[in-house]
Amino acid sequence: MFSLLHMLILFLLTTVFAAEVVVKMTPKAVAHVFKKEMSSLHTSLLHLKPPPFKATYLGLEVTIDHLQVVDLKMPKLTYETAPSPNHMTFKMIGGSARLLGQYSAVYKTKREGQFEMILEHFHLSIPVQRNALTKFTVTSDKCTLEVDESMITMSPVLPEQISAKIKEDLLEQLREASCLKATTLISKMNTHLMHFAEATDISQGGHPSHINVELHFQNPTAEDDSAIHVEVSESVINAELSKLFSIANTRFIWNDVPEIKNAVNECKTVECKFFEDGDIVSSFFDRPSVKIQSDDSISLTLPLSTSLTTSSGQELFKIKTEVNLILEDVALEHPENGDVQWSAKYQIKDIKVLQTSSSRNFQKFASTMESWIDTHKGFLENLLNTYIRGSLPVHLRSPLVWTQRLHGRPNFSTSSLNFHVHPHFSPSLRVMV
Repeated sequence: MFSLLHMLILFLLTTVFAAEVVVKMTPKAVAHVFKKEMSSLHTSLLHLKPPPFKATYLGLEVTIDHLQVVDLKMPKLTYETAPSPNHMTFKMIGGSARLLGQYSAVYKTKREGQFEMILEHFHLSIPVQRNALTKFTVTSDKCTLEVDESMITMSPVLPEQISAKIKEDLLEQLREASCLKATTLISKMNTHLMHFAEATDISQGGHPSHINVELHFQNPTAEDDSAIHVEVSESVINAELSKLFSIANTRFIWNDVPEIKNAVNECKTVECKFFEDGDIVSSFFDRPSVKIQSDDSISLTLPLSTSLTTSSGQELFKIKTEVNLILEDVALEHPENGDVQWSAKYQIKDIKVLQTSSSRNFQKFASTMESWIDTHKGFLENLLNTYIRGSLPVHLRSPLVWTQRLHGRPNFSTSSLNFHVHPHFSPSLRVMV
């Protein structure tokens, strides 16, 4: 048996039942998701000890060894989609690097000196084939690397023709090494994205759902550079809400609410004595539903059957109502343990009394229910605004700062991540970052 607070939260934490969910990512999201991998790659490159470079030019044997990356600014990870959904290109753009080492050149005599190479603004392009929703295969022979500016300095200097050839060969070795590293990164990406977005089943205590969450990649528009979009249709939302009626056996235990306890204690009528000793329980007699209006406002309909029973199980009073709510001013709260909570202002549009039944002692009370509801409308709205809370369908492992947009569309972001979730009732997706 659930408490009122738990159940009110439960029916707002919606997941998908027998429906497909699509999570759309943009380059900003990919860059954020793999920032740890990029940071790890940055560290490994700074500690990398490349093997000696050896080549012969016009009879001159050149060896460059003791190479070390001393300065490195990582390029930005992004991608471009292709007309075919099975193909796309990951890219690493920008950044810079500086390498130091020692060289020796042997032609009859041996010359030794210092070596420096400076690289500015990389363009690493990694075409991939998408074999499954989150499975990429690198087309290694099509991986390319271009560098906007590259310069080598050898002291003492070698002939310009030889220096140019050394730079050309070093850039080719850099391309081969970069494409090999990129292949490893894509393998990690396959593993990471496989569990990037997960749905939980509301009727199974938050366990993973059997639904298929598709991951789509799209380029941002000039008007919207949001990192992740979760778009769920109204029909999908209502399919999930219906489980609160058909599967979850949702019950609202009103006795646990302090405001109701106080109201009953202050009541002096004969009926209130039964309320003190009995159980006040509501349940769904039909499927709850939402309607998202064109102005982004949300209406929620709750078909509730409420009964008062004695401790021995005798039913004293029962009423069927259709509760119609309007949700306004959806607001986000600071995340706790990665879960972003939201609240809203609940306005009662109307409560329609559909049917009443009662014992002899409650016949008078039953006949006045409509006027009682109208008189206590403000009290009921205060209960809703005090206890109903929900969570956005994302789980985050990084601190958030957000701003609020108009029209009830919450928008919150970090310096590198911006979630834009609409509508507000959506699958309980867990997004790992």
